[in-house]
Amino acid sequence: MVFPSLQPRLAVLMGLSAALALSLGAARPAEAQSAPSLTVPEIQQCLCMQPKLQPLQDAWLAKQKDFDEHQRQLDAINQEVTAQRAKLDPEDTVGQQVLKDLMAQQQTLRDQVGSIYLPAVNQARDAYNNAVMQYNGLCTRPRYSVDEAKARQGLVCVGQ
Repeated sequence: MVFPSLQPRLAVLMGLSAALALSLGAARPAEAQSAPSLTVPEIQQCLCMQPKLQPLQDAWLAKQKDFDEHQRQLDAINQEVTAQRAKLDPEDTVGQQVLKDLMAQQQTLRDQVGSIYLPAVNQARDAYNNAVMQYNGLCTRPRYSVDEAKARQGLVCVGQ
């Protein structure tokens, strides 16, 4: 039973309660949009994935270095071929043989760059990028230090 003198106050209180509930409800979708924090097993997975990234990056950089070195060699031979052609006397058989040898070296190196070194650098880069995408897909969400400490306790990474 509600007393008649309290009805206006009760209506105001109910209105305020409804407004408060709506404002709290409006805040919930924003909270739902933020990413959930990592669980302990997810943190363990991330901790095991992280050390695998550096060797993949190192392998990619080594392959890139090999590719760059062979590309520089090819550029140098290209310049030698151009210079040899420019100064070649049609009667100079030794110069013609030197040019033929340079062109054979040029073709061999071009074939190696295209069939060995470029695919190797692409494969190493793709392996690294895939690992980074996998790591970023899982491990960039927030994590609590308490959960990370739990994850590090007795951590055993398979395959390391």
